[in-house]
Amino acid sequence: ESYFEILLPSNKVKRVKERRDIQVHTGELLLASYKWSLRAWGGDILATQHFMVSSYGEAAKMHSSRRGRYSLCSNIVMHDNHPVYKKVGGDYYLYTHKSGNWCVGSVAGNNSSGLYQCSNKSPSPHKTIPWQYADSGWQDDDTLRVYPVY
Repeated sequence: ESYFEILLPSNKVKRVKERRDIQVHTGELLLASYKWSLRAWGGDILATQHFMVSSYGEAAKMHSSRRGRYSLCSNIVMHDNHPVYKKVGGDYYLYTHKSGNWCVGSVAGNNSSGLYQCSNKSPSPHKTIPWQYADSGWQDDDTLRVYPVY
């Protein structure tokens, strides 16, 4: 149902046969040492090591501290087995709420968040569904994006 895509330097793999592009890694493989993503066979990202939260519009003015790079937490998993990401150098989390929607807030799993995506239980933030920010209700910002970075 899914596969890992791991970007390894060529000096870390050996080609199995000359005529086929099959490569083998030998030794210990630590995912944290390489750029990777877990993908569904259709190509959708299920998990990756980092996401970026960015905005150049109103969400940036209201929630500038939530913008930045988020890294996978190795010790937190949500109720639905979705991963949790923590802001690098900050106290915010990218997580799924019990409703199955993606949020950015100060407590993983909390109902209260500053950024929100009605993502219909997608395994990672959906690339085409817009995000909203909190400001006396949920507001649109076309520049607000959450996307994988490597």
